[in-house]
Amino acid sequence: MPPPPDDASDVQQVLSLHWTFGLNRDEKGTVHNLSDGRRKAIFYYVGHTAIIYDVDTHKQRLLQGHRNPIISSCMSEDRRFVVTADLGEDCMMVVWDTHTYLPVKSIPLNPTEGVLDMDITNDAMYIVTLSKESPQYLSLWEWTAEDGATEPRLRAEVTAKDLQTCVRFHPEDNYLVVTNGLKRVVFWSWEEGSWKYYSPPISTRDFKQPVGDFTQSVFIAGTEFAATATVDGDLCLWAPVRSEKKTKSTDKTALKVVRVHNSAINYLTTVGKYLVTGGVEGFVRFFDIQLRTVAWFEELNAGPIISISFERYQPPPLKKSLQLKGDAEAPSFSGKEFEAPDFVVSTANAMVVDVPSRAFRTSDVEYQRGRLLVQGQDQPIMCLAAHPSLPRLAIAGYSGNLHLWEYSTKKVLLLSIFKNLLAHCMAFDPKGLFLAVGFTNGVVKILDANSLEEMQSMRSSHDCILSITFSHDSSLFAIADAENCVGLFRYTHRAQDPRKPVEWVYVGRNRSHRAPIVGLAFGLAPHGGGVPRLMSVGEDKRLIEYNLADSEIESGLRLRSAHKITQGAIPTALLWHSSALGDTLKPRSAEAAEEAGGPNKGGAAKVSNDVLAVATNEYKIKLFSTDSNRQCIQTILGPTYGGPINSLMVISQQGTVGQCLVYTTHEKVVGLVQLPLDGNPRKAMGLLAHPMEISSAAVSYDGRYLFTSGGRDCCVNQWAIHGEQLQVHDGRPIVDHYIDVIEGGKDGDFMKEIIDYFYYAQIRSQGEETTAKRKIEGKIPFTQVPNLMRALGYYPSEKEIHNMTYEIYTRFGKVVGSEDIYIDFEAFIRLYVNHRPVFGINKKNISNAFAEIGADPASGVIDRDTLFELLMHRGEPLHQIEVDSCLKSLLGETVTSIDMLEENITAKAFAENLLGFEDYEEASKADGGSGDPEQVQA
Repeated sequence: MPPPPDDASDVQQVLSLHWTFGLNRDEKGTVHNLSDGRRKAIFYYVGHTAIIYDVDTHKQRLLQGHRNPIISSCMSEDRRFVVTADLGEDCMMVVWDTHTYLPVKSIPLNPTEGVLDMDITNDAMYIVTLSKESPQYLSLWEWTAEDGATEPRLRAEVTAKDLQTCVRFHPEDNYLVVTNGLKRVVFWSWEEGSWKYYSPPISTRDFKQPVGDFTQSVFIAGTEFAATATVDGDLCLWAPVRSEKKTKSTDKTALKVVRVHNSAINYLTTVGKYLVTGGVEGFVRFFDIQLRTVAWFEELNAGPIISISFERYQPPPLKKSLQLKGDAEAPSFSGKEFEAPDFVVSTANAMVVDVPSRAFRTSDVEYQRGRLLVQGQDQPIMCLAAHPSLPRLAIAGYSGNLHLWEYSTKKVLLLSIFKNLLAHCMAFDPKGLFLAVGFTNGVVKILDANSLEEMQSMRSSHDCILSITFSHDSSLFAIADAENCVGLFRYTHRAQDPRKPVEWVYVGRNRSHRAPIVGLAFGLAPHGGGVPRLMSVGEDKRLIEYNLADSEIESGLRLRSAHKITQGAIPTALLWHSSALGDTLKPRSAEAAEEAGGPNKGGAAKVSNDVLAVATNEYKIKLFSTDSNRQCIQTILGPTYGGPINSLMVISQQGTVGQCLVYTTHEKVVGLVQLPLDGNPRKAMGLLAHPMEISSAAVSYDGRYLFTSGGRDCCVNQWAIHGEQLQVHDGRPIVDHYIDVIEGGKDGDFMKEIIDYFYYAQIRSQGEETTAKRKIEGKIPFTQVPNLMRALGYYPSEKEIHNMTYEIYTRFGKVVGSEDIYIDFEAFIRLYVNHRPVFGINKKNISNAFAEIGADPASGVIDRDTLFELLMHRGEPLHQIEVDSCLKSLLGETVTSIDMLEENITAKAFAENLLGFEDYEEASKADGGSGDPEQVQA
């Protein structure tokens, strides 16, 4: 696999995160108000990125470092520090300085525990965390300690049979902590050097009413009281236990329960002398110590409240002697006396709203609704589409909302809402007139690209629309659906009547594939005057071309041709490009080619024909001609970061030299590859764009930006592309870049074997028993290459050998078989690295092959005669002479017939006894489907 980039900063210069659209709406307390009188800013997170947004300057500071989704955060009272924690492999807790925007401390966490909730003391000295899994632990971290504090200072198992979901420090006493789950509230103290706790009982008889599940708890500053919110809309007030006996600070008893909301209270906090609640109905309410309503904000209209955070506030002192007995004289409040700092709320609808506290004293409804600061989508974002000529991006998904975002100003221009419809894919036409949206129920809607007004709605399928693509002239668009069908629409007169208006007319569909369609693309007919062509590729390994000229409403969508383009590899993406992507050279004389020593030498011009690029699950990119032969022109080693490629896009930027290929994988990774494609691992880079799957990607019309959506993380990232920053040359010969991916590297034992075999191939080509003086020129005839590959452990099929032959002969400008071609060591290494499997043959591969050809599912046994019958008559058949020769080579001269083998054969016996794989069991440990995650920069 390719080595990791020399420095993370190099990767971030090639693809730098420019802006993040979205908000985490699944966790509570995701937004923190950093405003302190000197700045107006908020902190929030989405996916694995934390964001500091300056409200006045409308700029984001993006805090990157987590590899997994951030699930919890907290903020110090002075707004200087914010702490974030993620959950997953290599999870960690990071303390950020909100003034320098840099991480101050990174603390690795146990990936099996993670962090469910956390809090930090007002003086920012201590952090308390609740782990996510059972058994659950409460941990105290002294992160400022000089010894590094990579382990918690105190740790205790939560023995309550109720998963605790909320944890809070006392604002004035660092030794006191409160936690709660659905049924229990626990008061903790570590004043004695270890965790001590008390969980007060709750009884329905005490309050003469049932008490709903708890949501959040807080201590009330300036008092000895605490409060807990419930899903019924109640507030439960906790008071110290009054007893003649000595009591502890953790000893609390329920004082009263008061209904303050008509629905669940999602969020509970305090500010100054007030308790503040945020409810599912979208209301924010303020209460005094007596739980009497002081102020209410019920016009926000932004959805269920999940966070409330105030500007920095210096409250007036409260007397701890404040009593709550029924006969006590309690102060009364009026609206004029209500004073509180301005605050921000975040909602389950993925919105952040800035609310001025003085809005309570006005009757202006618009003012009471506050100011929208952040607007995201509250369900997975599944599709993106970039406008072909304007700085606009369409964002849609399962929320039913379609945002048209102007990424130059970072503002949402338009919003369209689809009721009971889930958008799955969309595309602008090349002229920027239409926006086609495909939904999970098979509906396709055509919208005006400028106003998002619906122009047409059609349904040609009953299953999910997977992709939409337009022809270059905007006269056609095609769809691929989950029923393995391709559908075609034409922009023409309704009912083919010139007197009727022009609209999109459904031509027909064809179930052209037997497995999911992974690529659908329009191209141009050669010398056809701009006539569109349409092709699709599926996991059934078939490349289909459609007969657009003869496809009419009466006849439906017709096929022109079908080709099986791979043998074992499964296609995962398709790109049809109008010019060459590889490094195939134009024809030139044999002498010139020989002098140059093969590819990558000399200055020949590139072939300028259109090409089909097909990525496979074996981490290869195969280039095919678009003519009727569908010949594989070149096979290139693709990026191995993260997983197989699932989308490819070519970008060309003005003012830069050359082009780049943008790729995405199904999970986490996006990257760039410099063109032309030649398999050089230093031409590729990758980084973690999202913590989970990548659902869609798009490139801006000017090639400056890449946009990616993370599906379930409800996040869209805007990346600035600087392809010229991808450093390929490092002062070493180019061949060394290919050698880097070979096991052991340049000085390894395997590399020494390759050199030995290469020299032996030269000797063999001159005759092993010749007495003439040998002339070692450092080149071998191409006819020796297949055997040399086999000697090195790569066993190409006849089809793969044919593809290699065509590639080499084309590279030298020769007709296949016309004469012998000699290649040097560098050309051989390139060919070997590009064609050999990224992962060697292992136990799983052989077991799957046996299952595929009919081995017993339970025992894995196949009849000997059946196995050899298949080998001799299916696929690329072996002749009897070849079978006998293989048996003698593998088992010795004494084995002259397959009848001498066991009657029943298993995958294990076949690998060990016949093929001689001594490390068969160990090979299963090497089974994998993704690149080393350490090679991808977060």
